[in-house]
This record gives sequence, structure tokens and C-alpha cells, in this order.
Amino acid sequence: MLTEYIRAQVLLCGFSFLFYLSAMILLRFPHAFALGMLGGLLEFLPALGWITTFAAIVGIGVVNHLHWIWMAALLGLWRVIQDYFLTPRVMGSHLKIHPLAAIFALLVGAELGGIVGIYLAVPVMASLRVILRGRPGQRLEPNPQTVEGAERAFTETTA
Repeated sequence: MLTEYIRAQVLLCGFSFLFYLSAMILLRFPHAFALGMLGGLLEFLPALGWITTFAAIVGIGVVNHLHWIWMAALLGLWRVIQDYFLTPRVMGSHLKIHPLAAIFALLVGAELGGIVGIYLAVPVMASLRVILRGRPGQRLEPNPQTVEGAERAFTETTA
């Protein structure tokens, strides 16, 4: 389960890197590759990562570029897309939990544990799912000996 969580996080970091890089190249921002790489790497940190990336990109844009307001708007739009669309679906598909359950886990984790709670919320929820339901994709088949014994006991008591 932890491996799948790490894979999902790396995939989300890759998506962020591609978005940051393409948006900055489109707007002809200076140091696009370096800032995109920084943003992709920092995306692994739940809240601190995107805030630091936003501050670095917009800060450099204010000093060196005229279109920094458009970049700030694109970063805000990316945050909404990532938080409410992309992350729940990627986490849900990798960890086999519903996207709304992933959002709920993140909200509860933020309330209970702050940044650490956000970081641990989805893995804890996936672990609870495994404990309560069994492994993802595992089908629980009835035990033939138990079923036959129950059928025999039922026929003996009714006969």
C-alpha cells in the first residue's frame, strides 16, 4: 500500500512539473526549467511545497517578467485542478479508494494533524480499508467445508 502511495505521489509530482514547465515556457518566463523542476520536487510536500513554489515563481515573475499576474492565475487554477480533480482520482485509482473518500481523508487529516495529518491521511485510510475489507482486489470466497456443514445442519434440523 505504501508503494502505491509513493507511486501516486511521484505521478502527481510529474504532472506538476509538466504543468509548471509548459505554463512558464508559454508565458516566456525566465528559468522555466529550473523553476518547473523545483515545483515538481516540492509538490511531494503537502502544503509547504506548493506554497513555496508559488512564492518562487511569482516572486521571480514580479522582478523579471510582465506576465506574472497571468502566471499567478494559472498557478491558482492548477491548484484547484490538482486538489479537487487530479489528486483524488490518482490516489483513488492507485490505492483503490473512492475519490470523494480521498478528499474526505485529506480534510479530516488537515483538521486533526495539520500538515502531518494531510501527509498521512490517505495512507491511513487505505490501510484501514485493507484491514476492514481485505486486500484491494481480493475476493472473499466461502469455505466449502463450512458451507457444506451448514447445509447439512440446516437439513438435519428441518427434517
